[in-house]
Amino acid sequence: MSPSSQLEGFFTGVAPERYRLPHRRLGLPVILLIRRVLCRSFEVLRERNFPLATAKEDDVTAALRSVIENDLRQTGDVRGFNRSTYDAVIRQGEVANYDGTRRAKTPDLCFKLRYDDFEPYFGLSEFDALFVECKPVDAEHSASGHYCDKGLIRFVNGDYAWAMQEGMMLAYVRDGRTIADQLIPAMNEPSRLARLETIQLPIPSVASAGAAKNRTEALHTSRHRRNFPWPDSKGIACAITVYHLWHDCG
Repeated sequence: MSPSSQLEGFFTGVAPERYRLPHRRLGLPVILLIRRVLCRSFEVLRERNFPLATAKEDDVTAALRSVIENDLRQTGDVRGFNRSTYDAVIRQGEVANYDGTRRAKTPDLCFKLRYDDFEPYFGLSEFDALFVECKPVDAEHSASGHYCDKGLIRFVNGDYAWAMQEGMMLAYVRDGRTIADQLIPAMNEPSRLARLETIQLPIPSVASAGAAKNRTEALHTSRHRRNFPWPDSKGIACAITVYHLWHDCG
């Protein structure tokens, strides 16, 4: 099957004029709210003596999701994050990539907003969310080969968040790794700059610079071109902003 026929058959039953790409921006206030949710979730895990320093990646992610969904979204402990504003947080839910050739991609966490306004046919609901990919960064998991080449690349090649303008990488950091010392040099290697289609290396978000606390670095943003075609002749995908949240799990 040719790429064009895959794209044409991907959204069978959805009239092209009934949705637009890219989806609307989530916006920095939403990103910062989810940052607060994640930071509070790590606090709760520490309060409950969860072994963040030694637990495997999937175990940390599962524990985070449990706190987020079963505690914070239910109680409203983080102002603005509750059952009326967000749908159930999904862990490793299956979604298709940009052309439907891979229909079982599994981003680690998925936050779907419930909008107060109703804009008919704005986007494709199943792909309208903040997709979060989680990766350990430690002595056994490098910022280069693991975080970038097995995580960040998925936002660039259309596996995750292909209809969106933003995505998030969440790092479970151990052994004193930092964005400045590990991530930026890894992303700045010429071959990786090209693979990641980097427009902007990670810089601190103005809204969160200097606000790092709870063992979490200030939120950083990077920008990346995307060269895959959107379905229904809607053009080449726009660039994506990726937010980098690094939490010290040591």
